[in-house]
Amino acid sequence: MKMSKKTAMITSFTVGIMLFATTAFAEVTSKSGYEQFKDSVKYSAESFTGKLSSYTIDISLVLKDNGKTIASQNSVNKYDLKKNACENTTITTEGKRKTETIYYRDKNGFVNYNSNDDVYYIVEQDNSKEEFWIKNPFKEKEAEDLEKIADAIIGSLKDSVIVSENNDNSKEMSVSLSETQIPSLINAVVSYNIKSNFLWQRNDNTDNNNLLPKITKDVFVKEAKGKMIADKNGLIQSALGTGVLYGKDDKGSEHNLTFEFLCKVSNINSTIVNKPDTSGKKVEKSKAFSDPSTSLKPELYIGTYKNNITIEKDGKYQKIGERIVEVEKIDKNTALGRYHEEYLKGYEDYSANAKDFKFEAKFKEYPYNGEFNKIGGSADNNTSGYFGLDPYSASIQFTFKQTDTRIYNSQFQRVFD
Repeated sequence: MKMSKKTAMITSFTVGIMLFATTAFAEVTSKSGYEQFKDSVKYSAESFTGKLSSYTIDISLVLKDNGKTIASQNSVNKYDLKKNACENTTITTEGKRKTETIYYRDKNGFVNYNSNDDVYYIVEQDNSKEEFWIKNPFKEKEAEDLEKIADAIIGSLKDSVIVSENNDNSKEMSVSLSETQIPSLINAVVSYNIKSNFLWQRNDNTDNNNLLPKITKDVFVKEAKGKMIADKNGLIQSALGTGVLYGKDDKGSEHNLTFEFLCKVSNINSTIVNKPDTSGKKVEKSKAFSDPSTSLKPELYIGTYKNNITIEKDGKYQKIGERIVEVEKIDKNTALGRYHEEYLKGYEDYSANAKDFKFEAKFKEYPYNGEFNKIGGSADNNTSGYFGLDPYSASIQFTFKQTDTRIYNSQFQRVFD
């Protein structure tokens, strides 16, 4: 499911405001409040990615310019973790244009639909062995550093957060910030993002592309508000955020862009995910694209590969020799071979620095791609680099960690007798 540029922009701005407002929750006045919020967010993240069997999340986004709604998006997202399935239906309204998109996945494949072309694209693929595809962000390696950065940016806004406990032991956390409370760093980041985002806007004259004003100066966050409710166990039930950005366009006209975000969680452990009914609809079916590298036969790549050594001379490229890679032995883990260079008559001066060495490549992260090193003697950046097989043709990739000043081509073509 592909989101339009303008929709992505709305989402980006709104989520940015929400991150700004909700991150402030984490800096409540007391340590116990801080820990309660952290525990709630982390508990919810873990629940949504593993503990719960199913749930539904409704999300609404609204963008207004000087009080007039110019775009909105409403989505219903259903997840079944046990069946590794989801059903997402989104309606985006931009001016007079309304678009519906549907994304569905289960163990047997995917379904994508966009009302613009009114076609259901069905991709058959075995997803039964895949783990749940939505990952817990707090388990990512960069999570701790990002949390520290957010805490540092928020700074003194900790005193603006209010935490209250309801009769049913649920907690409500809220914050309301005026323009005088917004740190200058946040205003600088927001201003930069808004101005840079307008750079890729299309310049045609369609109604939809003239909806969002091109704010180019005096940009700042005028206000930001947020509220989040978590149940007695700490699971987030709802989140509401609003933000107002002020700025001027090229003509000097003032704009107050209001971003509203609402998220609700429901049907916990009782959500039913249904595959879209395509009866009587236009359908295009296809098999899933498979990575050819996973079915490669590495032994087929034993042989000799060459490419040209060229220089720029007299205003044109000129061949002065050849690079040669001989793959002598290869399996799923290792490749052994020789690299050497041969120069044409008249270019003997280059031969003095010609490379000639045996190498060994180890395949690790990606099938049949890995780092190679010189065998025997001392290896350096001129005798080590990266080796890989091209799954689409009889060619290989062979590049050094450090190349010389001459034009270097990393692709080597197979030489056939």
